Amino acid sequence: MTVLLMAATAMVLALLFFWLSAKSRKRTGIPAGEVFYQDLVGQPFAARDLRSLKLGISGRPDCLIRTVDGIVPVELKNSNRPPARGEVYPNHMIQNLAYCALVEEQLGERVPYGLAIYAGQQVRRVEFTDSSRRWLMHTIAAVQAARLARRADRNHDRRGRCSGCGVRDKCDQALR
Repeated sequence: MTVLLMAATAMVLALLFFWLSAKSRKRTGIPAGEVFYQDLVGQPFAARDLRSLKLGISGRPDCLIRTVDGIVPVELKNSNRPPARGEVYPNHMIQNLAYCALVEEQLGERVPYGLAIYAGQQVRRVEFTDSSRRWLMHTIAAVQAARLARRADRNHDRRGRCSGCGVRDKCDQALR
């Protein structure tokens, strides 16, 4: 009798946790599916760089979720102040689109969109459309041209962004 009661209790708890998980995913906008890749400390899946010689880019998304619609790259952001009106910062958008392109090329599976999740679980969807692909390709070409020219103009007026830049010590436009 005790074993039967414990089994019934375990089954009820499993159903409760499943229901709470589904409810939480629906509320936050995180799709249901299998997480099969993670680049987060202490996670059970080994992450590897995704590289495209064709596009000249590489990266490592925080995680990949296999859904019924395709693979969804997810990027977790530390920003406590995400942009208003459900938008995504342009640098986060281009990073997410690059992951979409890398996943599609490297894994050979459809990528319908990516997700940027800001602190406080504010989930923002980045659609991977023909238009966003063209913008990604244009941006990659512009970055590659700037590398060849060994010159890129600063495109912002935020000291904090400059202070965290990897090329600040060589930049003649850095905000001090």
